[in-house]
Amino acid sequence: MDANQKLIQFMDSVTRGTDAEIAKAEQEAQQDAAEILRAAQAECSAQAERQIAEKKAKITAKYQKRMSQAGYRGKISLLSRRQMLLIRLFQDLRQKLNDFTASGEYVPWLKKLLALQTPENGAVILLREADLPLAEQLKADLPDSCTFRADAAIRIGGLSVLSADGRRCMNHTLDEAYAAKFRNFYRDHKFDGGDEPCSSL
Repeated sequence: MDANQKLIQFMDSVTRGTDAEIAKAEQEAQQDAAEILRAAQAECSAQAERQIAEKKAKITAKYQKRMSQAGYRGKISLLSRRQMLLIRLFQDLRQKLNDFTASGEYVPWLKKLLALQTPENGAVILLREADLPLAEQLKADLPDSCTFRADAAIRIGGLSVLSADGRRCMNHTLDEAYAAKFRNFYRDHKFDGGDEPCSSL
């Protein structure tokens, strides 16, 4: 074998060794790249999941807030409508009572109240200021010692009978009947979610 052939064999051997090293290096590089890619994908996936979770949490919180606000507005609207209904209902009732006290049925009704339980001697009949002129018509069947007096607390009508010693008072006023009706209606229907009556009535 001549020198030229030996050189060719040597070059082939070096080339094969170099190719092997290159192939090994490429394989290692590919493995490193694959590992880096997997790590990057895992990091990206984890980051994406965190971002999705954060966005979900924000969306959920925003949704809950909006639902809460909508529910609150709905409740306020419902309570407001119910309160307006209550006010209108009792305004109508108040007007009917006012119409009654201005009618011809009012004096006979007052007389019936006094006839149900005749006041004792010395009793004081309490009326609203506007009804004091009716005293002459009302005292016909009463003991002479009974007197009449205006009571500023009576604004709608009716009367109260105060005993001679001032310790007992029979309240037959439309004011008390109206207030009791309102309290009972308010309580039974749980208006406004509480027990306090509306001061505008």
